[in-house]
Amino acid sequence: MKLSHSKLSTILTCPMTYYLQYVQGISKKVEKSALSVGSAVHWGIEHNTEDLTEYFNLPMEEYTRDQLLAEAMVHGYFKHKNELFNKILFDSVTGEKLKLEDEQHEIYITGQLSSNKFEENHDFVGIIDLLLLTDKGFVLIDYKTSTYEPQWDNYLDQIYRYIFLLRSEFPDIPIVKIGIINIRKTAIRQKKNENFDEFLRRMKFEYDINDENYINYHEFPVSSLNEKYITDYIANLSNMADTAQIILDNQSYFINYGAANGMYGKSDYWDIFYHTPDAHYLYSIKDHILNPDTGIIEEIRDCVPIDMETINSKSVLNKYELFKKCVDENKLDLFPDEKVFKKYFDYVDESLLEKYVYTYSNEK
Repeated sequence: MKLSHSKLSTILTCPMTYYLQYVQGISKKVEKSALSVGSAVHWGIEHNTEDLTEYFNLPMEEYTRDQLLAEAMVHGYFKHKNELFNKILFDSVTGEKLKLEDEQHEIYITGQLSSNKFEENHDFVGIIDLLLLTDKGFVLIDYKTSTYEPQWDNYLDQIYRYIFLLRSEFPDIPIVKIGIINIRKTAIRQKKNENFDEFLRRMKFEYDINDENYINYHEFPVSSLNEKYITDYIANLSNMADTAQIILDNQSYFINYGAANGMYGKSDYWDIFYHTPDAHYLYSIKDHILNPDTGIIEEIRDCVPIDMETINSKSVLNKYELFKKCVDENKLDLFPDEKVFKKYFDYVDESLLEKYVYTYSNEK
């Protein structure tokens, strides 16, 4: 079983959310603002540019305030990158500078979580934002974006996971430093007589002077980390993975209504759980469809009403792969008659069926 921390947290918090998000591939059409800013900043740092027009796929004159903010935040990072790296590569024990040998962004790593209930271990995957290889060993850096100064100890569980992953993948290379670069969001607003370009310059200036510590580096000394806490945390993670495996094996995808309407806001799938009328307009779903206008295969489409039925029934014809399998196994003639497919599925959509027929016939 392959799990990331986000998948593991999701399935244990609300199994139906896991099913809709990771099995069905359903997602809200409008990305949350905080997620959009954080993802954009990570992309800019990874691609070594503060020009985010490619990421947003928009000209700057069409940017929202949050998109301008993301550009200013990335600008601030690059403005202070050298001084940040001077701190990161300083060895406080010897008073010397670590020699940087390699700098890698977005490193995908897999570790083996032992199982107490299954014969096979669990593959646990994670992505490290920045990994520096020095002459003394690894320096592990995570990027954060926040509104306020973070409570640094709240990130210890994430630090423990990174240590586990690196020790699993590279057991012979020591971890000499662990830190977080936090980029805070400025609260300044656009003036009435100020255009976007002027507003962006003013935001960038806030990050240039950095009087409010918008760009900040925090270090977790490796010697201060309690090895027993790390071991106990990973053991607990193994138990969590075992529980998740049991849920998946039995397809026990129930709705946790408490989590859907929790103290931190409503779930992205609240409208599906509570049967909001016309909820399908709010969502997209991963699917394989040939667009008749462009002749290009698309891997995502707008949801239709039957997609909302997946929380009540697994017998929904809402995926091209299900259609193709049904046609091939039952040697069906290709014609968009939903009555034929209702012998095999409880829910069939005629317009969707026509798209599947079109896609299938063209691929044949």
